[in-house]
Amino acid sequence: MLDPHKGWYSAQELAGLPGMPTTDRGVKKAAQKNLWASRSKERGKGLEYALTALPAETQQHLLGLVLDQSAAAKAPALPAPARQNLPAVQAPGEVVTVRGQVRKAAGEQLDDWGRRYQEAALILCRAVEAAMAAADCSVKRACTELAERLVSGEARIELQDAALKTYLKPRKTGGPLGGVTAQLGRLQRMMAFYEQGRLAGDVGLYLVPGKREKTGHDPVHVMAFLIFFCVPTRPPVADVHRKIVPYLAERGIEAPSYATAVRIEQSLPVTVKYRGRMTGSEWRALRPYVERDVSMFKSNDIWVGDGHSFKAKVQHPIHGQPFTPEITVIIDWVSRKIVGWSVALAESTVAVSDAFRHAQSVTRARPLVYYSDNGSGQTGKRLDCPVAGTLARQGIAHETGIPGNPQARGIIERLWQVTFIPLAREYPTCTWRGADENATTKMLKLLNRKDQGGVRIPSFRQLLDDVARVVDEYNLHHAHRELNGNTPEDEYQARLDRDSIVFGPTDAELAALWLPEVVRVPQRGRVSLFGNAYCKADLVELLPEGAKVRVRYDLHDASTVQILTMEGVFLGVADWESHREAAFPVPEMDRLRAARAAGKTRRGERIIAEAQAELGEVFDLTPMVPAAPIDLVGAISDEELAAMEARRPQGEALPDLLALADEAPEAPDEIPAATMDYLQMATWLAGDALDADADEDGPADQAPRKDKAAG
Repeated sequence: MLDPHKGWYSAQELAGLPGMPTTDRGVKKAAQKNLWASRSKERGKGLEYALTALPAETQQHLLGLVLDQSAAAKAPALPAPARQNLPAVQAPGEVVTVRGQVRKAAGEQLDDWGRRYQEAALILCRAVEAAMAAADCSVKRACTELAERLVSGEARIELQDAALKTYLKPRKTGGPLGGVTAQLGRLQRMMAFYEQGRLAGDVGLYLVPGKREKTGHDPVHVMAFLIFFCVPTRPPVADVHRKIVPYLAERGIEAPSYATAVRIEQSLPVTVKYRGRMTGSEWRALRPYVERDVSMFKSNDIWVGDGHSFKAKVQHPIHGQPFTPEITVIIDWVSRKIVGWSVALAESTVAVSDAFRHAQSVTRARPLVYYSDNGSGQTGKRLDCPVAGTLARQGIAHETGIPGNPQARGIIERLWQVTFIPLAREYPTCTWRGADENATTKMLKLLNRKDQGGVRIPSFRQLLDDVARVVDEYNLHHAHRELNGNTPEDEYQARLDRDSIVFGPTDAELAALWLPEVVRVPQRGRVSLFGNAYCKADLVELLPEGAKVRVRYDLHDASTVQILTMEGVFLGVADWESHREAAFPVPEMDRLRAARAAGKTRRGERIIAEAQAELGEVFDLTPMVPAAPIDLVGAISDEELAAMEARRPQGEALPDLLALADEAPEAPDEIPAATMDYLQMATWLAGDALDADADEDGPADQAPRKDKAAG
C-alpha cells in the first residue's frame, strides 16, 4: 500500500498515478530520461525516487493523500523505545562503532600519516595491556594510570612520542595532551578498537585515524557535465556550465555553480572526462600501453620501415621546380641502425622497394619480419602479394600496424627528430612546423614566383649527399639512450649473428628478387604489360591453354621481360614487339612519370575551372580565326586618291596600287601589302614618295631604310 508520508517512492508505487506511466517499466524509463533524484531502497533491490523530482500533477496527488489522512485520523503516539544493552565488543566487519566513533578497517589505501598513527596507537595499547597483566587491574585503571603519567611527563619517552602522534587535534587549553580526562578517553577508545581488531585477527586493523568520508559530487550534476563536456569540439568549462543550467532547469533540478563545475572537471580521471573529447591516437596516448621487448632477438631479425615527407623544398630532378621529396627509411629494430634508405618524388611501392633493395645490398641479410604501416606504398602488390610479392618470394613475414596508432612504430617515428628534421632546418627552404610561421609563409610566397624570389633552392643531388651524410653520422656517432649510450653501428655489430648473412642474397639474386612481378595469361605466345607487348615464340608449346605465368620486369628497361611459371620455373625471356601501340619501349618509370604529370594537369584544370566559375562567367577557348586579307580594289575612295595626289610632288605619276600590291616586298621584315590596313597603306605610300625626293638630292645609301617607315 502506498504511504504518502515517505517522500521517496518506488516505480511500482508510482505506476498508474496521475501524471505517471501505467507500468513500473515506463516509470523507470521516465526517471532515467528526466534525471529524477533517486536512492537505493532501504530493503530489497531497486531505486526510490524523490517527491520533489516527480511531475507537478503527481506531487499534487500525493500531497492530497497526505492531507486526507491527516484529516481522517490523528496519528497515535509512538511508544518509548526499549532500552537496549549493546555488547561492548561487536562482530568484526568492514566498519565498527565504539563509544560513538566509527572506524573503517585499514586497507591498502592507508597513507603515511595513517600508518604513523597506527604504530603509535599500538605502542600505547600494548603498554596498557602490559600494565593490566603486571598489576592485575582493569582496563580503566591501567588507562587512568598511563594518562596521568603521560600528562605529567613521567612516562617513558617512546610513550610520550606515541601519545603526541595520536593527539590529532591539539587544544590550546587543558594542558599537555588536553589534560588527563581527554587522554583517558583516547586511551579507552584505542583499547576498544584494539579488542575489535583482536577478534578480526589483526589488533591494528581498526587503530586508524577517523576521518569524514568524502561525499563527492551529485551524480546527476556529473552526468550532465559529461554530456556537454565530452564532445570532439572540446568546449571549455564555462561553455559547458552555460548549457547545464537550462538543461537541468527543464527537468526541475537545481544546477551546480560554476565553481562546482570546475571542481567536477578537476576531480574526474582523464579516461573519463576525455572520453569523446579525444579520439584515435590522442585517446590511446592517455591509456596504458605495452612496451615491446626485443632483447631476445638478434640484428636483422626485425626491420621497420616508414616514409617521411622532407620538411624542406628542393629542386625537382626533372623540371627543377621546388617540391617536397619523400624519404623512405628502413631500420633494424634491435640496434636502431638505418640499414637502407631511398629518396623519391612521392610515397610509392617503388620507393619502398628501392629502400629495401639498398638495405639488403648493404647488409646481405634477409629479415624474419618486416614491420610497417598499412599505407599504399608499404602494402602494394609488388611487395605484399602472397604469390609474386617480393617479400613473399624471400620468405619475409610482413606485419602492419593498426591504423591511427603510430605509437606502435614509435622507434622509427622518433628517428626523424634526430636525423632529417635537423637536416631540413639547415635548408633556407625549411617548412618545419616549429619554424617561424611568418617567415615560412613569406618564403613559400617567394617560391611561387617565376624566379623563386631569389631563394636558393637546394638541388636534388645535394639532398642525396646530405641524406647519406646524416645517415652515416647517426649510425656511427649517435649515442642512443635506449642502447645504454652505444651507437647503432656498435650495437648492430655486437648483436649480429654471423651465420645469418652467410646465405644472404648475392648481387645477381638481388637483381632478380627486386624485379617486380605481375601475373598474366599469355595470348598466342604474347603477354601484355603497361601498354607494351612481349613475345616468346615457343611459349605456346610450353604451357597449356589458359595457363597463367609470372612476368618479371625491370623498372628502367622495358626491352625484355622474364617469364616464369606460377611455381617459379624460369621459362625464358620475352622481347618487346613493335606492332603494339607504342613506337618505342616505354619504361615503367616513364609511364609512372607520365601518369603523375597527367594527374597534376587534371587537378590544375579543375582548379582553373572552379576559379572561372566563381567569376560568374565561363568562356570556352576556341581556335583563333585569322583575319581576312584586305581587298585593295575599292579600299581607297576617289576623294582620298585625289587628296594624296595633291600632296605628292608634281612630275611623278600616282603609283599603281594594284601593281604595288602584286610586287613582293624588298625586305623580309616589311609588312606584306595584302595584309595592310588603311593607316599602314597610307604611311607606306607616303614613304615611297619621300624616297623619290631623296634620290634626286643624293645617293640612295644615305637614306636609311628605317627612315622609310618613319616618313
